[in-house]
Amino acid sequence: MEYNTPNTRERIAARRQQRRAAPPPAPRRPPATPAPGQQAVPGMRRSLSSWLANGRLLSLVLCIAAIGLMAHALTSPRFSVWQIRVEGNRILEADLVADLAGAFGRPIWFVKPAAVAARLRENAYIASASVDLALPDVMRIRIVERRPEVRWQAGGVHYLVDGTGKVLGPARESATEDVLVIADTSHLELKPNDLVDVDAVHLAQELALRLPVELGLTPAQIGWDYGLGVFVRGPLGQTIVFGRSENLDRKLAILNVLLQDQTAFTYLDLRSSNPYYQNRAPAAPAP
Repeated sequence: MEYNTPNTRERIAARRQQRRAAPPPAPRRPPATPAPGQQAVPGMRRSLSSWLANGRLLSLVLCIAAIGLMAHALTSPRFSVWQIRVEGNRILEADLVADLAGAFGRPIWFVKPAAVAARLRENAYIASASVDLALPDVMRIRIVERRPEVRWQAGGVHYLVDGTGKVLGPARESATEDVLVIADTSHLELKPNDLVDVDAVHLAQELALRLPVELGLTPAQIGWDYGLGVFVRGPLGQTIVFGRSENLDRKLAILNVLLQDQTAFTYLDLRSSNPYYQNRAPAAPAP
């Protein structure tokens, strides 16, 4: 029996030759990866589904709706001050108070009640004011007015004055007989919100009440002087100086004694601890 001679070496050499002659295999590309700092962008449908699932889309819709409603409320004429209701006024007209507020037609969101109340209190007749707002277009104003108690005559003009000595403004009507008028000899021009001597106001009011009742003396005039204070002109032309309200009972008692004794005088000063009087009337001619 004959066997083929092994040719292992030739076969190995032939395989090596085939490998050298064959072209090299194409390189495999690695899977694409996002660049550093970037993320893969999902598709529109997938993003929408994700937003619906986590509630972002609903939040976005609600946010846009809220912005729209706010813009409408800020710009709509419906939310402006068109109704102004005034309470507590007796002297001032409601329309005048509304004009003083300066808020008619303004957006209600930008009206500051404290600023409006401060502006109202600048008027001499308004002692206090409070302001409230109510949607969509209402402003409520409550005021407390100062009441004129006397008239202060200065420079030929009668000014209305309240119990605190504050000047409210010139009187528009003539004084009636029951109105107390204090004649100021300084003749200074006064303006609303000016202050006069409050002690003089109170003393004049008290003298106007007590002199006719307690002493039977009806003043022809009650006046005020910067140096003298309050003085009274008697029915016979006498000048009786009271000054200020201190020791008023004592001053009235001294005056009452002189009147009861029928002491003649043209000038009486009750201010000092030792009051004195003078009689400068011309002597009656001899018969």
